[in-house]
Formats: sequence, C-alpha cells, structure tokens
Amino acid sequence: MKRKVILLTISSVLLLTSCHLFTKENNQDNNKDDIIIESKEDTSTSKNEILPNLGTWWWGKNLDVSEYISFAKENNITEIYYCNYELNGNIHSLLDTAKKNNMNVYLLLGEKDWLEDRKGLDSLITNYINFQNENDNPFSGIHLDIEPHQFKDFKEKRETYLYSLIDLIKTNKDTYPSINFDYDIPFWLDDVIEYNNQSKETYKHIIDYANRTFLMSYRDTADKMYDVSKEEIEYAIENNKIVYLGAETYSEEGNQVSYLEEGKQYMYQELNKLRGMIPSNFGISIHHIEQWKKIKD
Repeated sequence: MKRKVILLTISSVLLLTSCHLFTKENNQDNNKDDIIIESKEDTSTSKNEILPNLGTWWWGKNLDVSEYISFAKENNITEIYYCNYELNGNIHSLLDTAKKNNMNVYLLLGEKDWLEDRKGLDSLITNYINFQNENDNPFSGIHLDIEPHQFKDFKEKRETYLYSLIDLIKTNKDTYPSINFDYDIPFWLDDVIEYNNQSKETYKHIIDYANRTFLMSYRDTADKMYDVSKEEIEYAIENNKIVYLGAETYSEEGNQVSYLEEGKQYMYQELNKLRGMIPSNFGISIHHIEQWKKIKD
C-alpha cells in the first residue's frame, strides 16, 4: 500500500481556476492555422521521440494555435486536452489544425464544486453534445480534471468527497454512454470506499468507470513516476483498462515533483525510459503545453 500523501498542485489549481476567465480571443492570423505543420529535421539528442500515445494539457485558450500546434507536432504529441468552456474563439482553428496533424483533441473541463452540485457540468455537457452534432470535426471526448482535495475541508470530509467523485464518474458513464470520458486523479487515492455494494480503493472504482484514467504521477524520474503509479498500472492491466501517467513541468512543492529544474532534454530521457516500462496501449501526458514550452532545453 502506498503512503497517502496529499500533493496539492498549486499550478494546476491556478490554471484550472483561470481557464474559463479569458474573455479576449486571439483571432490574429487565423488563416495560417489551417496548415499542416511540417516536422523539422532534428538529429539532436533533445528531440522528443516518446511514442506512442503522448498527450498534453492546453489550458490557455489565448495561446497561438499555429505556434503551439507546431511545438506539439515537433514533440510527437498525439492528443491535446483543450480547455474552452464557451466553445468559441480559436476552437475551430485548433480542431482543424490538430486533425490535419494527426492529433486528437479532448475538451478539458474541471470544477471541484461539481462534486456538490453537477448542474453546471450537465449544462456544459449539453453544450458539448450540441457542438459535436453541429460540427464536422468534433472533439474526441471530454477530459475532466475534478480534484476533491481542493476543498478546504477535504481532511474532515475526505470520504464524502471521494464517494461523490466516484458517483459523478459512474453517473457520467450511465447518463452519457456515447461520450468518452477521461479523468485526472492524484496517485494517492488508496482510500477504501464502499460504492455500488463494492468496497475497494477509490482508484479502482474510478478506473472501472472511466474510459481512461490519467494519474498525476508527478515525480522527476521515470522510476519514481512508475513507483507512485504501480498499483493503478497493475489494476488497469488486470481489468483491460487504459492509464496515462502525467509529468509535471512546474511546481512549488519541491524539486522532486516536476521537471522544471532539469529541463526538456532530461525529461525526454526519463519519459522515454518510462515509455518502455508501461504497456504499449498506455500513455504519457505532459502538464502543461505553455509551461512545457518555456522550460530550458
């Protein structure tokens, strides 16, 4: 059993809170976004060759589509989790450009308050369904980042919040069976919760009901990322489910949490090592594209 260590990812909280507060859209030079980004010839050791199934979180909807899709293409990204609550602005440009460059895009959403009242989530899912029906190039699914440990009283109401998270995931599966739902979770959800007449660790319930589960495996070596995720990996393999391991590029919680201090080249080295430690249908995701682009080579 892993130690239950609560790691509040400050950068994730701030980015999640600000995701839907952007009001200005970056519509400049949209004509240049509808092109296929050509991969640059690069024989250096810093080139990212992590294949297959490499994703990244894309929080800021003001980011230049051409610039960041180009960065994603150069780094062999195969899927993007894109936060845009209003489903407007650069969204068509991003979807079209990503598709032309063989990348799937998932709609990224997340509010802890949905664990207490899911009306806002259901409204957004309705908008998502309408968007999917009205567009020729829709999303590949919904990627939810709902973190119960963001509640101030999480320590006191831990079991209640974790039960609510499991119930939300199960309700989504039952209510919207045609939608592919991904879920971000920390690696320490070992709490045994009784749900649907089954008593087992929280992460097992989540893996059971999710289409894919994304672990915040936030450590700065392949071995450590694997070590904090091994129970989830083993359970997913046993139950024919898919898990992605997340890498962090910024943290205020200590050097061991992110690859900020080490930089891109070292991160790629470790993630390539990690790629060889997990099943081929599993994946790796990097949090998040804007910060990833900024860190040193």
